[in-house]
Amino acid sequence: MNTYKTEFFCLCPLNETRIKYFLEITTEEIIPVEDIIDQFKNYASGFHELIAEDLHKKFGGKQTLVADHHGVTIETTRP
Repeated sequence: MNTYKTEFFCLCPLNETRIKYFLEITTEEIIPVEDIIDQFKNYASGFHELIAEDLHKKFGGKQTLVADHHGVTIETTRP
């Protein structure tokens, strides 16, 4: 198993607050780090759950995306 852990920033689409995301991907595949970094360029602004869904479609594996949105922590897991 390979585990990739990283963080990135995205703006809230409702009020443009800068939000810090923590991503963990566990997979049997090899994911080039550059592919993960390049994918973040697609998320200048977006809803947490939709970003999680998009990341899972792109990279597969088991993924957890966590971020604090205005005092509410959202943790999204994709099997």
